[in-house]
Amino acid sequence: MFYLLKLAVGALMAFTVFPVRQFARNWMAVKLGDDTPVREGKLTLNPLAHTDPIGLLAMILIGFGWGRSASINPNNFKCRNKKLGMIAVSLAGPVANLLFALVTMVIIVLGPRFGMSSTFVTVFEYIMLLNVRLAVFLLLPVPGFDGGDILMMFLPPEFVWRIIGYMQIIQLAVLLLLFVGPLGSLVDFISGWIINLMYMLVTLVSGGAGTGTLMQCIASAAGIF
Repeated sequence: MFYLLKLAVGALMAFTVFPVRQFARNWMAVKLGDDTPVREGKLTLNPLAHTDPIGLLAMILIGFGWGRSASINPNNFKCRNKKLGMIAVSLAGPVANLLFALVTMVIIVLGPRFGMSSTFVTVFEYIMLLNVRLAVFLLLPVPGFDGGDILMMFLPPEFVWRIIGYMQIIQLAVLLLLFVGPLGSLVDFISGWIINLMYMLVTLVSGGAGTGTLMQCIASAAGIF
């Protein structure tokens, strides 16, 4: 049963969470003037356009993987400050995942009032959780992550090139810390704080308490990754 749940979580990441991030990132680049994502066929929510076969298999089997990002050329941006443009592109993905999580939180809270079954509520809970966790994870100041891309905009070029030379080693160390070190606990803590804030906001606006299984789902799902 646990293995089947991991398969389901991996599929949810591949077909809902990552396409939202990639589409938002590409959409922002196009709005800033770079048509590369359009030419590469990446300005879409179709998960197949963003899927890397090996990354997809990893997501389904171990709950963590990767997709294919569009090539973004900041030299095509119409804005004068190319660094601000790249910061906007880097923020677009995590912000989109958080907005998606907020929408699913509304469904989680209001769905049972309109007869939604507990099975569908649980599915939306996992989608919400995955979106928040991915947003928090990608905003870590790690080279190759959105947070790392933002950080490197403020570092001297010679220092950036030195970091890039060790990027794969740094990313491997981060992944190890995520699964067997304290980094996973930090991501869980920040994610839980964001989810609680969303939950309070939605229940306050909707005028009542939502599903009582939400926090239990969060606690149990943390052990899947």
